[in-house]
Amino acid sequence: MLLDDFLSKFVQTTDFPTLDAMKFLMKNLGSPEKELKFIHIAGTNGKGSTCEMLNHILMLSNYKVGKFMSPHLIVSNESICVNNVQITDNEFLGYKEKFETLAQNYFNETKRCLTRFEILTALGILYFKEHNCDIVLLEVGLGGMYDCTNIVNSLISVFGSISFDHTAILGNTLEEIATQKAGIIKNNSNTVIFDQPAISVIEKTCKEKNSKLHVIKNNQISNYSFDSSYQYFDYMDFKSICVNLKGKKQIENAAISIKCSQILEEHGFEINRETIYKALKTVTHPARFEELTKNPRIIFDGAHNENAMLNFIETVNSLFPKENKTFLVSIITTKDYKTILNLLLNGFDNCTFIFTDGTDDTKFFKAQILYDYAKTLNTSNILEISDFKSGIQKLQSKINFIVRKLLCI
Repeated sequence: MLLDDFLSKFVQTTDFPTLDAMKFLMKNLGSPEKELKFIHIAGTNGKGSTCEMLNHILMLSNYKVGKFMSPHLIVSNESICVNNVQITDNEFLGYKEKFETLAQNYFNETKRCLTRFEILTALGILYFKEHNCDIVLLEVGLGGMYDCTNIVNSLISVFGSISFDHTAILGNTLEEIATQKAGIIKNNSNTVIFDQPAISVIEKTCKEKNSKLHVIKNNQISNYSFDSSYQYFDYMDFKSICVNLKGKKQIENAAISIKCSQILEEHGFEINRETIYKALKTVTHPARFEELTKNPRIIFDGAHNENAMLNFIETVNSLFPKENKTFLVSIITTKDYKTILNLLLNGFDNCTFIFTDGTDDTKFFKAQILYDYAKTLNTSNILEISDFKSGIQKLQSKINFIVRKLLCI
């Protein structure tokens, strides 16, 4: 893909994170960020699901919605969408020379190369402006304070669950991680978060920046139930809400999306209750407990840290407590494979785990490493090792319940 090929010419990260490069890019692109309205979404988990819920609500309300999400599943084009239609390579051709020139000019001035994410973020913001988006849903890439997306002045800052991930960059305590994420909160804005241990950091930052804080409490959620198709709950005066996405954490994300919709109404957006109900019932999100086939049942999920793995285990055990289960497991080298495997193998009994090298052996832990560590755990599960293609074939040969567990984010 053309955009992927272009981005591959640039460095992945920088050792000195600042917003200087983004300020340079925005200035030289005519400050497109100043002509857009943003909802900025941060957190360790839940960003993508909340973004998809809000995207669906706003689209069904007849708004033109820019959506910037990362990482992508297949190609970088997925990160930049307008009304769920991603930027094409042909469209990118119209921007390619401009960004080549900007990259060279920035290097000439600073002797520093732009990163892939700086270019992708700047491209997305410019693309949304040129497509006259009514609002942009902007998902943070990493952290918040020095993330490339933090170049915008958002109407609402949203926080999913805040937990441990990327500790080498964000810090080793929950307070340090939350402080980095709280960096997206803007002066005289609104902030939405579900009550959680890191709330004190968010409260402190909101007071400093005069941001109105909206905390959703557990006791505001009631009458929760689920079946094989949907989850149901009440939130405040919204009764019998039906959510298509699986996993109890999605109830928190749905409540956050409802609160954001109410705030947007205060800013002149027209969003009615019927639209919110319809959007939450029909929203989809690839790689979040996504059912690929029904017979046999194959589920694809991208849980990649402790909190996400706990949610995954709870969801599987709630929905499918008695079925035989087979897991195909791949883990990229930036993740804590020991913690992930401890949780995963101790979360289930008498299941089959097939460990693979993943789809790209330069990014994933070797299957042998995963298998050897799993053998040290006290587990009743059956352990196997396979290359990825053979692992898929083994899954396809199963006639009972199957979970395809690909840890690739």
